Amino acid sequence: MKPVRSVERAIAILFLVVQSDRPMGLSEISRTIGLDKATSLRLLSTLASAKLVQQDAITRRYMPGANISRLYSSWRSDLRHISRPHLEPLLRQVQESVCLVCPRGTERVTIEAIAASHELCVVPAIGSAVPIYAGASGQVLMAYLPESERERIIKATNLHPVVPGSGSDRKSYLAKLEKVRNQGFAYSIGDVTPGGSAISAPVFDSDANIVATVVVRGPQTRLMEKELIAMAPHVIKTASDISQELGYGHLQKAAMS
Repeated sequence: MKPVRSVERAIAILFLVVQSDRPMGLSEISRTIGLDKATSLRLLSTLASAKLVQQDAITRRYMPGANISRLYSSWRSDLRHISRPHLEPLLRQVQESVCLVCPRGTERVTIEAIAASHELCVVPAIGSAVPIYAGASGQVLMAYLPESERERIIKATNLHPVVPGSGSDRKSYLAKLEKVRNQGFAYSIGDVTPGGSAISAPVFDSDANIVATVVVRGPQTRLMEKELIAMAPHVIKTASDISQELGYGHLQKAAMS
């Protein structure tokens, strides 16, 4: 069955507007997509009627609409549903709180968290957000983002530390990200929560895009470098199993065949 050309064009415009780091004008959208203004305007009007894009009344530029967040929330709910059966065994293995964290612009947000049974444990509230670059899960997300997006975030945030004294300069931070890509995980101590430790590994979708991280969190009194590194194989496997359910394994097999 042939794809519907008008739908393909509308999707291309939607992706362009949503992924842009600033509102876009009609001429820029038309030029980038390769359509005439009349066709672009008609498609933008259709997307606007569904509140997937919206137009600023003053600048006349387009930006993501209110219903984009509803689509994203639905996707996050599906990801939570897929991930939960994998996170629960990890909790039993490591006996520390486990979480699922997703990128959201220049932030990262916790979309799932299962608390450990210890009286003293570290577990963020679902929906809580911190700068995307901070901590173990932040390093993992940044390590696997496209270079252009990574540079944009570094420039916009200047890697401002969440906890005083825990920040890094650009050069040392990029070196950390290279290490993350080489070993497949990251860990941090006291970077986001004073007295807290974390270890994280990436979750990929069927297009090999990073969409989340699996995180184990606990108090520094129980989780120092040695304990965190010992957990790495379990965290990596859990993240890999979730990635396979999202189709990442199928992509790898197809590439090899």
